[in-house]
Amino acid sequence: MALLAPSVADAAVLGSRRAGVARRRGLPRDARAAALGPGGATRRGPGTPGRLTTTPIAPRAFFGKGDETKDPFKRHRLRDPTPFPESIGVGFQCALVGAKTAVTNPSQVWGPMTGATLVVAVALDVGGTTLTGRWLNPGEDAGALWTLVERVALVAVDGAWLLVSPLVAIAVVQQLLPLLGEKILFDALKAPPPGESPTGESPTGESPTSSSATPSTLAASRTARVAQLEASDGLGLRSLGVAAARAQSLATLAGVAVPIGVGVSLVPVAGPFIAGALAAALAAYSLTWELLDPYFDKAGLDFEAQERVVWGNAVALTCFGVPFSLALAVPFFGPMTVAVAQGAAAEVVWRVLERDPESEARRTEIAES
Repeated sequence: MALLAPSVADAAVLGSRRAGVARRRGLPRDARAAALGPGGATRRGPGTPGRLTTTPIAPRAFFGKGDETKDPFKRHRLRDPTPFPESIGVGFQCALVGAKTAVTNPSQVWGPMTGATLVVAVALDVGGTTLTGRWLNPGEDAGALWTLVERVALVAVDGAWLLVSPLVAIAVVQQLLPLLGEKILFDALKAPPPGESPTGESPTGESPTSSSATPSTLAASRTARVAQLEASDGLGLRSLGVAAARAQSLATLAGVAVPIGVGVSLVPVAGPFIAGALAAALAAYSLTWELLDPYFDKAGLDFEAQERVVWGNAVALTCFGVPFSLALAVPFFGPMTVAVAQGAAAEVVWRVLERDPESEARRTEIAES
């Protein structure tokens, strides 16, 4: 009997033949769809020998089965990406408010973090400019056109290196001395929300009313979340692989952006400005991702989850990083602002990544109802 049972291929062929017969006989579309079945899948019905029945085929999701467990925004209870163009204002506001919070609540490890980054950045600046100067130095027998091209390339490479070297320095310090960046970021995360004193009172000295959006409730929820993150074991040794994958991803992105920037820079007048803006945007995006590394580590986000979260909030994170990447690019003095940038990243955590208590309470009410 098993030999007499039709195979899946035979059933598919028979289904296609029935559909062809239905078209030739001019049957209605519904009848033809019934003959073919959803997705073209047919099988023999139980207890009806010789008769074919159709079974619906569930469409496969883009990311496969269990999308909610793979979506980092749902799995790690993060905010949905900020829509454009609102994300532009959110990014710059995070930079302004975060810098103010970091300056008014300095961490005890600002000095070691600044000193280590400054030493590495200066070494990279001096070494990079020396090597590029020797590499792109036109010879005595070079023509006028070739000399001009090499000098323009030298200026472009030196300018790009001034943006890149602080990022490399921060990445090196984050891997060699990871506790420094983590300490600065979490000290800033513990700072009271804007408009509230450390005692939980408003600036006027009045106790806030007991509503879901009061500063005291916000401070309490943030304190609980920071304690939860600090108690987490994080990624552990996996963070080394995440750092390597992040460096590879950013290097690939830079490899795509550099030829575009070089080509655009050849456009008269506006070309160099567009190329500079592209370099600044790439540096800002990379910087913000690096500054958020301690948070991602404690939150347990692997590289794939980090990449999706950062790319989903690319506009807001880039706008946040633009002022700091430009400040860090200033030779010798720029790396001294790394501690401010690291502390300011706490505002990105609260405004862009973490869900606010009011929205979380609303979600809970909707889920319970």
